[in-house]
Order: sequence, then structure tokens, then C-alpha cells
Amino acid sequence: MIRYTKYMFCMVFSRKLLFSAGLVALLAAPLPAAALDARALVERATELIEQEQYNLARTYLAPALIDPYLTRGERSRAYYFRGYTFNVQDMPVSAVRDYNRALEFNPANAVALVALGVAHSLGRGVEADLTVGFRYYEQAAALDYAPAHFHVGRALLFGRGVEKNVPLARRSLEKAAAADHLFAMNHMAASFRSHHVAEPEPRIAEAWYRKAHAAGSTQALMYMGFMHANGELGEVDNRRAAKLYQQALDEGLEDAGVNLAHAYLTGTGVEQSDSRAFDLYQRAGLAGVAGSFVGLGHMYEFGLGTAPNADRARQWYERGALQGQQNATMRLVAYYLKQPDAASRAQALRWSKVAAESGDAQAQNDYAWLLATSKYDELRNGTLALDAAHKAVAKNSSASYLDTLAAAYAELGNFERAVATQQQAIAAISGEELDIKSELELRLEQYRRSQPWRE
Repeated sequence: MIRYTKYMFCMVFSRKLLFSAGLVALLAAPLPAAALDARALVERATELIEQEQYNLARTYLAPALIDPYLTRGERSRAYYFRGYTFNVQDMPVSAVRDYNRALEFNPANAVALVALGVAHSLGRGVEADLTVGFRYYEQAAALDYAPAHFHVGRALLFGRGVEKNVPLARRSLEKAAAADHLFAMNHMAASFRSHHVAEPEPRIAEAWYRKAHAAGSTQALMYMGFMHANGELGEVDNRRAAKLYQQALDEGLEDAGVNLAHAYLTGTGVEQSDSRAFDLYQRAGLAGVAGSFVGLGHMYEFGLGTAPNADRARQWYERGALQGQQNATMRLVAYYLKQPDAASRAQALRWSKVAAESGDAQAQNDYAWLLATSKYDELRNGTLALDAAHKAVAKNSSASYLDTLAAAYAELGNFERAVATQQQAIAAISGEELDIKSELELRLEQYRRSQPWRE
């Protein structure tokens, strides 16, 4: 039986898997000195892993792995440890290789099974395949391993690698929760909210969040804050939400500072204060909370709570963009477009392309618009604009996306298609978009005169 310890990893939200120091109990029977030495090497390696000295840990594991006196279970354990060191040092192919070796020596190594499930689900070291990942989770769950029950439940809750099934998800999550698995408790709570069921039961969700918090989850406080802010527990109560964000922050959850900062910036549930918002965003940013990067950039760009500083705004937007945040990327594009030099315009085009390559429809539309309508010749490319615009329209044939597609046709000199597409755009205007009708009609007249649109 594999002991569930605080070191065992239990989630897929972070690329780094937590360390298990208790995969297989040491045998009590006396063994040859060589075997004892090999065991000592493995145990020393586990100490080094806890100290994050991964390279040195592998030097201890190498001779142990070839020691003929280790049992199959002990060798499986050692291979898992080495795979773990490879994983946290961003060498996923080597990690997967060692996880598989661990299973060769012990097919019932639940920790290695879950590690492989995560690798296949995220595409780390192997081709991403949620279905294969789920099969590994199931095998580990059959061994009654709490983190595996969590992963099975989470997959069933979201329909990842298996058909969505909320009742079955709850069964698995409850098994993990019985072992004090905090993420399982929070997911159990979420399973009773409107994200997952047509008829939510918010009081049951709140009860699970309270249970999770009592067990040590500060995230549960933030989730309860969201429920109050969304009016899921009755009337919208932003004041209560802000208090819960503050409590979560006081208990060490830096992510909650982002929500609290936004509350102070907008005066939602608290007295509006730019300086307090800036301090909170800055605290979260220095702690590496990605959600704060756009907020800090915004504060510096517009001089809210601090002196305006365009360069610092750019730095924070760029930090968010490097982490794949679409909002940060588009803010960075806007920053560069405001600059007067060609080098900045090239950066704007580069980051707009990065955003579009994520597959986000809005980003593809914005990239196409820049390529089709920029007043700078070096930024325009009708062929690329048309491709990006078609991709956006395929996801959402809204008036604004069709407007961009028409601009792309015009940039290529195909004014007949530009006119026809712009007419479709005008016909697609919804009640919420009536304010853009005159602008679209203005562009239509331009295309009828065989003239492309320039911003």
C-alpha cells in the first residue's frame, strides 16, 4: 500500500509535481550490505530532492538503480524519484521514460501512474492525449490512491478524456476528500455551482468550501468571495466578498490580493482607493502572481496610485504576455502602436501575431485588423490578414469580425467581396452593437469607391 503523505503530488494546475517521500515501505528483513548501501543512496537522494538539489540527487540514484540487491518495488521507487527530478527541471521526455521504467518494476506504483496521467494529459514529454491520461488515473484510482481519485473526479467533472458525468465525478472527488485532499474538496464545491449543473445548489457548495477551508485551503475563501460577488448566495454582496478576499490574503494566499486590488480600484465593496489598489497589485506582482501583471501595467500606464511610467507599464504587460495572457499581450500591442518609431511598430506586429497564434478569436481578429488597415505600409499584409480574419469569423461570425474580413478583402483589392462582406457585417449587427452601424456604413462607402480602409 502506498502511503499518502504531504509530499505526494495531487494536482495538475502546476507543472511541478510535489515530491513523495513514502512510495514503498522499507523491508524489515536483514539484507546484504550492498543492498543497505543502495537503500541509503536512495534515501539520501530523497533528502536532496526535498532540498531541491536535483542534479546531485540523480548522482546518488544512478548507482542505486543498477544495484542487483534492490527489490523490484525499491527500484520502481527510485526510478520514480529520478523521473520527478527530470520533470521539475523541465526535461519531460526523460521524466516519462523513468516513470515508465518505474511501472516496469512495479505496475502498482500509483504515484508513477498518476505522473504519467499528468504527462499525457498536458502533453509533457509525450503527445497530449486526455483519454490516455484518464486511463492512467483510473489505474491508480483502482489502487485507492487519493490523488488519483481527485484526477478521475476532475476529468469526469469537466469531461476531459472521458464523457462529463457530474454524479460519478462527485463519487471520486468524495473519496479523495475523505483523505483530506483540499483540491478535491474545492472541486466538490464547484460541482454544485452553475458552472457544472443546470440546477445549482449554492448552499451545498458553500458548505464544501467551508470544509476545505477548515482543512487548510485558503483558495476556498476566495471561491466563497466569488459566490457572494456573483449573487449565488442571495443578493450580490461585494462587501462580504472583499472581506473574504482580505481574509484569504491575510492567511497567505497572494492571488487573493489581485481580487482585492480590483475591488479598491473600482470601489466595489470597499472605499475606492488607487493607492491601496496599487499597493496590492504591487505586492502580488512581486510575489509572481500572474493575474496582477496587467493591473500593475494599467496603474503605471495611467498613473493610478503611482506616478505614470510608460516603461514600467510596458515591462509588466510584457511579463504577462510572456505567460500567454491575452489581455496583457493586447495591452502591449497598444503600447507599441503608440510609439513613433518603426522598431516599436514591428514589436506591435510581432506581439499581435503571438496573440493570434494562441487560437483566440478576438486576438485573430485584432491581428487581421492591424494587417489590413494600418496606415504604415510595413505592417500591412492582405494575405495574412485574410487568413486570420477567416479564422476569427469561423469561430464567431459577428458584425465586428465580418467587418475585419471585409477590410482584408479591400486590402487585397477585391472590393466586390469587400462590399458583399461589409453588407453581411451590417446585417449581423445586434442590438448591443448599434453604435458601430454608422462606422461600418462609412467603410462600406469607401469600398464601393474601391478604396481600402486605413486607421
